Amino acid sequence: MKKRVEQWLHFAQIDIESAKALNEKEYLTQTAAFHCHQAVEKLLKSLIENQEENVPRIHNLEVLFGILENRISLPIDEEVLVQINEVYIDTRYPSDAGLIPKGRPYFLKLKDSGAEKKSTDGEEKTGESCKPHCQE
Repeated sequence: MKKRVEQWLHFAQIDIESAKALNEKEYLTQTAAFHCHQAVEKLLKSLIENQEENVPRIHNLEVLFGILENRISLPIDEEVLVQINEVYIDTRYPSDAGLIPKGRPYFLKLKDSGAEKKSTDGEEKTGESCKPHCQE
């Protein structure tokens, strides 16, 4: 394996581990989602590098996937890819960062009866607020 491919994979793994650790705290799901985007981006770039292509300095997952789409078969749900791509923008710019009006990415909490989505933006519907964790 090429050294640069190994480097992309190494840094993608760090982002995956970061996302898992951050996801342990509901009020950090926005940052966890950002690291998920970073991991997918680096994994796609590792595949581009492996195809002997120049790796573009962009962050758009749809464009990166498009570079690979006709070269290798990737079992990727493009709808999920679009959603992850949107999270990157939402976490980078405060006006779109889930502060207004969408709220933070959802935290999936498993219960005995199944999965329940909870917003982590502190709204009433969550039953919990992140305010104790987010106070200035």
